[in-house]
Amino acid sequence: MSRRLLPSVSLLLCCLALVTIVAAGLSQNIDFRAPSLVATLALTLAKLAWLCHWPRLARSIASVTVACLTLGLLSYLLPEYWVATARWQAIAAWLQPGTGLEDWRAPLLATLCLILLGGAQLTGRRASLGSPMLLGLAVLMWLAQLDVGIMPATRWVIDYTAAPAALVPMGCLVAAHALRLANTFIAERQLLARPLSLALLLGGLALAFSQHLQFLEDRRLHSVLKEENHRLADNLSGEVLDHLRAMRRFVNGWRLFDTPPDAASWAMMAEPLYRDFGYFVNIALVDPDTRIRYVYPMNAANRRLLGIKLSENQPAGRPVQQRALIDHQEAITDVIPLLQGQYGIIYYLPTRIATGRFIGASAMVLSLQALTDTLTEAVDAQRTRLELRQASKPLAILGPGDGNRAWANTAQIHIGDHPLTLTTLPSRLRLLEYHARLPAVGLATGLGLSYLLFLVLFSHRHLAIQHRLLHGSHAQLRREIEARSRLQKEVEWLARHDELTNLANRRMLMETLKAQHDTRPLCVMICDLDHFKRINDSLGHPAGDEYLKRLGELGEAVASRAGGLFARYGGEEFIVLLPGCDTARGLQVADELKASLQSANLQHHDGAALTMSIGLTALEQGPLDIATLMQVADEALYQAKEQGRNRIVSATMPV
Repeated sequence: MSRRLLPSVSLLLCCLALVTIVAAGLSQNIDFRAPSLVATLALTLAKLAWLCHWPRLARSIASVTVACLTLGLLSYLLPEYWVATARWQAIAAWLQPGTGLEDWRAPLLATLCLILLGGAQLTGRRASLGSPMLLGLAVLMWLAQLDVGIMPATRWVIDYTAAPAALVPMGCLVAAHALRLANTFIAERQLLARPLSLALLLGGLALAFSQHLQFLEDRRLHSVLKEENHRLADNLSGEVLDHLRAMRRFVNGWRLFDTPPDAASWAMMAEPLYRDFGYFVNIALVDPDTRIRYVYPMNAANRRLLGIKLSENQPAGRPVQQRALIDHQEAITDVIPLLQGQYGIIYYLPTRIATGRFIGASAMVLSLQALTDTLTEAVDAQRTRLELRQASKPLAILGPGDGNRAWANTAQIHIGDHPLTLTTLPSRLRLLEYHARLPAVGLATGLGLSYLLFLVLFSHRHLAIQHRLLHGSHAQLRREIEARSRLQKEVEWLARHDELTNLANRRMLMETLKAQHDTRPLCVMICDLDHFKRINDSLGHPAGDEYLKRLGELGEAVASRAGGLFARYGGEEFIVLLPGCDTARGLQVADELKASLQSANLQHHDGAALTMSIGLTALEQGPLDIATLMQVADEALYQAKEQGRNRIVSATMPV
């Protein structure tokens, strides 16, 4: 895709996100005020402002949105003992009556995704601030919200994923940011590739670890609630056994009396039983003809029951009544509607006095609602809903009406031969209070560490590249300096040496003479090849150059042995400088030089040997006058030429 098209495509994606949000808001199934939708809308407007070159407005909107989302994120992360969930709920209700915490915060993954997108918006396209990493983590959080069947089936307590109506515009916004950062990634891919891949790997591991912790927390919480359900069922079962034993003791107590009870004695005996088991609606004595003789307690509702025939007014209990009153067997009804207008169970226990006379049946009416109410102290009835059911028919309900069916637990209890089901449904508030913050904290911490890892790796990579470039520059500079140094040395050497013979030239000779101004004696001889022009004319200049090189080698060897300097003065003239040598020693060196030339067997074109003439002088005392010294040696050379060449002439320095 052309780089010029990227801003246009980003703008198109932002417009598509706006259209999707508006369509979701107009839908009757979606609440337009959903936090994830509102935050996505705000960040989309910020992105549009940025694309329209209004950076201040874009940063302002993004900053406010990220701040609000961060407050919502804190409600997921802060421990319950720091800020209780009830406190968060109170704050939500204070902001807007009738709302709760879930109405003000987006789902966890959606919150993280939007915060990361806001961070990417605020950092622009600066890779040094981690903008590509923030976007990469946002993409990871968005993908984690897609239901692709990777996560194990579980009953999440907190909301992790946003609704599809919010996911679609969120995805468009993610794509718009990605397109705007495409140029940055292409330009700096060498810097970004390795840090981004390693940091995103850590972010993915943090997400997987968080989901695993959430799965474990889900199982733990389910186990706790299941244990609570079974504990409550055991409490009810134990309560049933206790009151059944107490009822039998009550009936057996009448065997101590010789006469049938009157109303007062019935009330006296029934009062402790009623006090200990407050879920009895009443305790009545039923005559053999099913007429109620006595009842306790004698309240307005029970007083109306005196004298009525149960067989006529409570037909659901007739079979049990007959078993107790005719067959004289202990019997218990099924769950039936009581005369008091609620569901319950009636125990009929045949009752006799000490003489063995059958006086009727003691009827003890148990209210299932009142029995369930006894669990108020064993469970937080404000945050847990209890339902006592027979099959699908509800018999008694305790607690709030917002119980979470996904977290329901059931256990069976038996009252006589009748199995009932006790269902516990924790409220949303209780689940949030009991739910551990570790999975959310682990995810947020992992994402933060992955972001820091990217910054560290990016900085290290950037410094490494800068160091490599700087090292290369230093190496290049060092090579250039070395080349310049070699060139300088070469220039200096050429300035002081003869290029043909590699001998010291006139400049170096003069420098050496000046350096020996205090040396006495100081011998100088000028050597000149005899008839050298003939060699150039007859044998050619290359042959002449070879003769000069050969003489240079011979002269330098002789002068070096004598501790002196052999220099080319110009053309075929050479000078020998011998510090510390007097005239006698100078003559010996001159003889050695002539002998070396003779042994070299250098010849003219006609076979004649190449010879040289030497003029020699030595400064024994007095100041050094280079011009005079060279003039005296030159005059001596002139005399050698005049005297027939191939000879050595010595001249004395004037006083």
